[in-house]
Amino acid sequence: MKKVLLCLLAMVLLFSCAKKTAEKEEPLLVLRYGDNQPDYYPTTRAARYFSQLVEEKSGGRIEIEVYGDGRLGSENDVFRMVEYGGVDFMRISIGTLSAFYPEFQILQLPYLFSSSEHMWNVLDGDVGEYFLSILDGDSIGLSWFDAGARSIYTIEKIDTLSDLQGKIIRTQENDKMEEIFSLLGASTIQIPYGSVYSELMKKTIDGAENNFPSYMYTGHSDVARFVFLDEHMRLPEIMMMSRKAMEEIAEIDEGLLDVIKEAAIEAGRFERELWREEEEKAKRDALSSGCIVTYPSYEEIERWKDAVSPIYSDLSSENKAIVDKIRALDK
Repeated sequence: MKKVLLCLLAMVLLFSCAKKTAEKEEPLLVLRYGDNQPDYYPTTRAARYFSQLVEEKSGGRIEIEVYGDGRLGSENDVFRMVEYGGVDFMRISIGTLSAFYPEFQILQLPYLFSSSEHMWNVLDGDVGEYFLSILDGDSIGLSWFDAGARSIYTIEKIDTLSDLQGKIIRTQENDKMEEIFSLLGASTIQIPYGSVYSELMKKTIDGAENNFPSYMYTGHSDVARFVFLDEHMRLPEIMMMSRKAMEEIAEIDEGLLDVIKEAAIEAGRFERELWREEEEKAKRDALSSGCIVTYPSYEEIERWKDAVSPIYSDLSSENKAIVDKIRALDK
């Protein structure tokens, strides 16, 4: 009889454990994260890492569903949804963000950062925190992502600034880019990113500008075979959260907001490493596929810097002070 009772007790405990395993506790909050890049892109992979960290660190109370490949809409569309709370998290380019928050145009100044190391010296410190703090309205800045250096790629080879004169270059859709390339002597056209390949094929544009991974992922390298590595801009990106999501998280437990911030910073550092690997791979792939990469001399880049110098002359005294602080961190 005793053995029978022990067997029954063991069966009850086994059934109870199996039931708990099968019935995973539902999260208290399910949130959405949008990214317009493909699912294999560094920023989207980092978003999934962020989601995993939040689930672990919140003890399963918060679940974040990641939608890459523009499934929630364009970057502009998703930003507007974050602002009114329709989407909870996103990764956004400074180029896009500056159209809504002009303060971020400082970070779009040409040749502002001398290297990747210089940029992270700035963004990992007080200056980076200052810019994140600007987003304290309907959207909240959480952490920084890398998007590499942007250079020009063209159908015909460019070796010098004079070769760029009169060329039609597709630029990111913001006024600062148009101003920069106008000073460099090029004509600019702001067409949707998805249309660049066909316009290069038709030769209605002479080239475009972007980072190396994007140049390779889009197949633009098949049409515009020449890269002029001028690195005119290093354009960081931001992970942000909607205020609505922040309030919903705080209702569960205000301490979870620290979990979100910590996970976002950790995901940003993870993305930075992914980006470095992808950038190196993209450069190798470009060279092995027959693309021609031109590394301009120091003297040539100085000519490009001189051409865009009026942008710096026109800055307000406040913005000049920020630029001085950024340049002082170039070690």
